[in-house]
Amino acid sequence: MIQYLPSLAGVALLSFAVTKLLIPISHATGLLDHPQGRKEHLGAVPLVGGISIYLSVLFCAVMFLNLPESFVGIALICGLITFIGALDDRYPVHPYYRLTMQLIAGVTLATIGGASVQNLGDLTGFGAINLGLVAIPFTAVAITGLCNAYNMVDGIDGLAGSLTIVSLIGLLLLANGEAPDNQVALLAYMATSIGVFLLFNLTIGPFSKTKIFMGDAGSTFLGCAVAIAMIHFTQSKHAVIQPATALWLVAIPLMDMASTMVRRVSKGRSPFHADRTHLHHILMRAGFSQRQALIAIVLVAMVLAVFGILIERVWPQSETISFALFLMTFGLYFQFIFKHAFKFAKTIRRLSARWG
Repeated sequence: MIQYLPSLAGVALLSFAVTKLLIPISHATGLLDHPQGRKEHLGAVPLVGGISIYLSVLFCAVMFLNLPESFVGIALICGLITFIGALDDRYPVHPYYRLTMQLIAGVTLATIGGASVQNLGDLTGFGAINLGLVAIPFTAVAITGLCNAYNMVDGIDGLAGSLTIVSLIGLLLLANGEAPDNQVALLAYMATSIGVFLLFNLTIGPFSKTKIFMGDAGSTFLGCAVAIAMIHFTQSKHAVIQPATALWLVAIPLMDMASTMVRRVSKGRSPFHADRTHLHHILMRAGFSQRQALIAIVLVAMVLAVFGILIERVWPQSETISFALFLMTFGLYFQFIFKHAFKFAKTIRRLSARWG
């Protein structure tokens, strides 16, 4: 892994250069996010972050990493997801068309791409759960689920990118020294490129005058990339983590998506109906600023990821315990956020006022 550290600077520089190159192109092609409806930002913002991350990581991976041939198929699948997202950014695509294409990408990955969820591990204590013929549809649903989980959580500046970095770093810590260095380096490339995007997106320091968004192209690509990484490092011959641990690394996007979709369906709405019921919306209703909500959610995601990693490291044969604790955590999240979201927001606002 050490030999790849200098190339991380190349990833950062290329990400910066590609972003700067894409900004004028976004204005020329209309790939912009205009403030309207629920969008309260100022002016038209280029939707190029996701495209920049994809292109930068792809180019540097080809240049600096000697990856297996299967990477070509995976890169094409991620490219398809990014392209569909970019189309949706420019010309709104019906959610069910996007969903269909994501499912096709998942099926392709599980068949031609050679990466599928074959084994869920010993989640129940009665032995490993082998999916058999169900592996292909399960993989397609897993890919589609995380694509939409990261897309749905992308509601405030920096959130989807920061949560992806949490997932990637958690996976990197578990894989370093256990998996081939070039594959671990790819995780670092992704995290580095996302870090450059966050400098633009959060308008930090010298980047304060050049704001960009990642768009649906970025959030769905990140969800797809994280899903593929989780599948690879839990299922392949280089499997280094338990499937149950992967749930902890994507806990916040997964729980937020599930709770939000259940809430919408329970009210007779489409699960893809846009509203303000996500975790970040609830925190902001409670009086948090966007930046405070970002920090709070990322800190919780980090705690959950560390907890999952510690369970695996301390009790290597504890898949059942890890899964049971995850379900308990999800249950608590669902209880507070789904059933008592507004009461939860009022309580936080009251406590903040008392302590402030």
